[in-house]
Amino acid sequence: MRPISTTSEDDYSYFDPRVCVIGLGHTGLVHALAFGENYKTIGYDPDQERVEELRRGHDSLLKVSGELIQHALYKGFSCTSDLEDIRKCNFYVITLPPESVSDNPSERHPLWSACEVVGKVISGGDIVVFDSCGCPSMSEKECIPLVEKKSGFICNRDFFAGYSPGPFEFHEKGFTFWNDGKITSGSTPEIAKIVDEVYINVFGADSLVTPLKETILGRVI
Repeated sequence: MRPISTTSEDDYSYFDPRVCVIGLGHTGLVHALAFGENYKTIGYDPDQERVEELRRGHDSLLKVSGELIQHALYKGFSCTSDLEDIRKCNFYVITLPPESVSDNPSERHPLWSACEVVGKVISGGDIVVFDSCGCPSMSEKECIPLVEKKSGFICNRDFFAGYSPGPFEFHEKGFTFWNDGKITSGSTPEIAKIVDEVYINVFGADSLVTPLKETILGRVI
């Protein structure tokens, strides 16, 4: 595991990422395997059958080879459908894309459920990253309020948020190669640095500062 430290002229902070990737479809699984190369990582999915097949080293979606999954399991990656198993994590990555939302308003979108899952388990000081979940405004206006409501916490007081859009295509090379780079941001300048460094360690690229929103500092890596 790689601890993260950010420094400035007048302060110092230390962050030891314990990663949980929420949602183990293709997007989530690739993220989880990548994070697992550098950090203690747990993948969470409410579908117990999905969890069991991944534990056996098989992807029924036929997107990720069994060899890659088995290698990750050997290195310590684990997956679960039990909320208690992810309660001690402190860096939650939600990877459910918004485009699968149903036209039926009675069907609850998995992204909202994922936000509530995180709200049930986060502790003070944790970071929630919305990766591949649509535009930053969706994260700010819809996702973060759901986490706040379920947890009773306030963003930037009790927990913090990050954001990263996903690339349109994944190109696997080992676990850590990301063909188009990653964009990251944080809800405070310090959190932006932490999220940035975690993603650089995982996806292995240099970074460039770029603003995304009025209240969010972004980086392209």
